[in-house]
Amino acid sequence: MTIQVHVKFFAIFREYVGLKEDWREIEPGTTVQELWDYYTANAKNPRVANIRAAFSVNQRLAKPETILNGGEEVGFLPPVSGGAGTKKKTTARQTKSPTRAPKKNASLTRDFVITNKPLSLDALVARVSHPSVGGITTFLGVVRDNANDRAVKFLEYEAYPELAERMLAQIGAEVNERWSEVRIAIAHRTGRLQIGEASVIIAASAPHRAEAFAACRYAIERLKVILPVWKKEFASDTDYWVEGPTAGEVPTDKADEIVASAELEFAA
Repeated sequence: MTIQVHVKFFAIFREYVGLKEDWREIEPGTTVQELWDYYTANAKNPRVANIRAAFSVNQRLAKPETILNGGEEVGFLPPVSGGAGTKKKTTARQTKSPTRAPKKNASLTRDFVITNKPLSLDALVARVSHPSVGGITTFLGVVRDNANDRAVKFLEYEAYPELAERMLAQIGAEVNERWSEVRIAIAHRTGRLQIGEASVIIAASAPHRAEAFAACRYAIERLKVILPVWKKEFASDTDYWVEGPTAGEVPTDKADEIVASAELEFAA
């Protein structure tokens, strides 16, 4: 007797496997890894087998040896988009487009949001504002006009929204474990973004500025390595998915080290 699972594919896996989702009959006791092996063996593009994968079951990260019992939602997750940590020297570029301020929109009803609508800095700040706040730090990630020595025309972001919002909430919980008085809100955009548009906004408030700065920095460093959001860059002559680490691959210690280093530089 077989069982059925609902399988979802994202970004480059969706393109290479040739499926966005599938309802697959499997044998009881099949592991997530064995199910992935089936799809890579039958993929439209066999190169998918050479790409590192993370797995989720019922919208939570799962280990390869997780046994499927039927009825689960299984996600196959390519490496997340990550982000450039240091500035690279670039060659001369085409004419720049001016940076646009995030558009104002309706107030947010949640602290952690994945949306295809333009992001609002004001809405994020409102989520973390309260009378005891002494400082609010914000971070805006915006689309730039170049990458890897190529002129970029626009980006497209794709997400596993349910899992991504869970991961944003996890980042919020990690922040509160480290800085208990911090309030934090994060929103990430999906869909097509033009040069200058905001792809992510983080707002962190605290009674004192040091904690707000540290929490905001920690959040973006964690977001870059665990959030199931994928970025496709459309350059002047090609398009490609940006490959970073797999979700869950980088421990929290890495973000702690980056924040500690930044605090030392700030103090100096």
